[in-house]
Amino acid sequence: MYYDYLDTVLGKVYLLADEQGLRLLTIASGGFSPDNRWEHDPEFMSPFINQLQEYLQGQRKHFTLPLAPQGTTFQCQVWNALREIPYNNQRSYHQIAEKIEHPCAIQAVGMAKNVNPIPIIIPCHRVASEQEAQESCRYGESVITQLRALENGEISLI
Repeated sequence: MYYDYLDTVLGKVYLLADEQGLRLLTIASGGFSPDNRWEHDPEFMSPFINQLQEYLQGQRKHFTLPLAPQGTTFQCQVWNALREIPYNNQRSYHQIAEKIEHPCAIQAVGMAKNVNPIPIIIPCHRVASEQEAQESCRYGESVITQLRALENGEISLI
């Protein structure tokens, strides 16, 4: 596994990938450090870093990176549905559940969203409950607010 990072307004963003594709994106909080089994390889990671940087500058609306998130079949269905949400759009949990043909699995969609290993690139910030315009995520509401402002053309996150 190879990694690199990007300093952003959101914090230091680490990306982890191998030959199959991107496995993990994490916004580091205090005390985070890469696993000692990971190899820091900016050259291998440059396509991943470049596309993320372009997105965070407001220059990219769609990622063309190979992704290799690990999860259950259901989680992968949810994550694939999230990738289909257009830039600067939102969907509800119910809409995602219907999209993957599990219309009663609204809570399970929310749980899959919350364990998304590649946030931003698999855009969980584009999903909210029908009662709330904004939903929390493991990185906090401010990250969602900033990503939505970026997609509205209001700010740059680099």
